Amino acid sequence: MQKNKFGKPALALALAAASLVFPLQGHHAGYAAAGSYSVDADVVEYDMKTGDGKTTGVTTLRDDQGTAVAQGGATFNSKTKSGRLFGGVVADRNGQHLQSAELILYNDKYISAVGNARLTNADKTLTAPRVDYHDDTKFAETIGGSARLDAADGSWLTAGKITYNTQSKVANATGGVRLANVPQNMTGSGDAAVYGMAGGGYVELIGNARATQDGNTVTGNRLRITDTNTQHSRTTAQGNVRIVYYPQTEKPIQNAAFGSGATAMARDGHGVNPSPNIKTQLEQAEEIKA
Repeated sequence: MQKNKFGKPALALALAAASLVFPLQGHHAGYAAAGSYSVDADVVEYDMKTGDGKTTGVTTLRDDQGTAVAQGGATFNSKTKSGRLFGGVVADRNGQHLQSAELILYNDKYISAVGNARLTNADKTLTAPRVDYHDDTKFAETIGGSARLDAADGSWLTAGKITYNTQSKVANATGGVRLANVPQNMTGSGDAAVYGMAGGGYVELIGNARATQDGNTVTGNRLRITDTNTQHSRTTAQGNVRIVYYPQTEKPIQNAAFGSGATAMARDGHGVNPSPNIKTQLEQAEEIKA
């Protein structure tokens, strides 16, 4: 029997514009239950004994949990559900949406998105040079620095490294942490942070911690801000605490009869001559009468 392109004696297939469907049994490595696995591509080379395969052109891999589409072909193993997809990849699986230059499939529960990786779950998006994701624990980890976690309301968290549990919605960040909570008009920074986004929400900044809200700043070794998803957040500070508070300016007087400078006039300001305004108009009227 001839050897195929994978170097093992077995029955091999080389098909153009192929669609292969593989029934899978629960005893296969990497599987929790029986299901199906299919490959669609311009060209598919497949070793029926080992399960090794190679595709060229646009490739779609499907199983019972989701779909991955690669623009530049793939290598795969139908028995272990492992493989590597190239040339720009988009994948959807169990509510997760992923984009990256390449996608490594170690099995049906563990993947690595490599190159401008972008993982979206509900209203949160995690981006980094590489994102590893464990579907069984719902745990995502960034690798390569320049990590960022964005929320749909415009809030964000950046750091050298971010781990994020998509189920509990808790992120742990280390290395030059910065964050912004847009609805709260709050920003923060620290050496590390724990950011819980479920329920009322909380942020814990650790090491060189700093939080600013409406111009007021709190610094310390450790800051914990609770109820970050509400309008009544509270901050607890520990170690070398310093607070800088700027009182809110008085609310400007709203009166359509006054022009620029009206607020200063109403507070007994001197040397103010807004024009036109009601005061000038009345003075001019008196002069005409005289």
